[in-house]
Amino acid sequence: MSYLAFSRHWAGYLSRKTCLPEDQEKVLAYVIEILTLNFLNIFFTLLLAALLGVFPGTAACLVTTVLFRHSAGGAHSNSPWRCAVVTIAIFPMFALLGSFLSQFGQGLVDAISAGAFIAGLAAMILFAPMDSPSAPIISSLRKKKLKIISIAFVFLETFAVLLIRESSWQYAVVVQSCVALTLLWVSFMLTRKGHKLMSLIDKISFKKT
Repeated sequence: MSYLAFSRHWAGYLSRKTCLPEDQEKVLAYVIEILTLNFLNIFFTLLLAALLGVFPGTAACLVTTVLFRHSAGGAHSNSPWRCAVVTIAIFPMFALLGSFLSQFGQGLVDAISAGAFIAGLAAMILFAPMDSPSAPIISSLRKKKLKIISIAFVFLETFAVLLIRESSWQYAVVVQSCVALTLLWVSFMLTRKGHKLMSLIDKISFKKT
């Protein structure tokens, strides 16, 4: 379950201190690894965003993604490292694009937001929740609950965007466009083409032949 030496080391240390059985130690190692990778993922994404001058927009992208990732699910790489690379690259890029689009005025951003709302709502109704073969959702009740939560998040995100839109915050238009772009990305990741894209990314090899 775990691939990194540090997670196995810390899991072994904690297991010895708490007298955990071997099977629980493996689970603990996996949890430590995932938590560490997620922390580094967010840290380096925001660091790159700060260096590029798009911190608020990137933060908005991350928050939007987290909301839907744990309810709607969607395509993801088999490797946590590839997932990290995609996150670090894609969300600062969305923030740069959102900053660029905001220069064309509120009307264009509103149109993109409306399109994102329609696409997001349709994607959640049709495809959410999207589980994975390694962690299938067996319970029909849980599936129904996650779908309702996903749809609710679309409305919650839209309401938040409307509040931001009416505020005097200097980054309001940029954040609005970033949230809309991220919702479109989340919706795309629920489709077959989104899964095909991640499958192509999984086929990328950095090993020398």
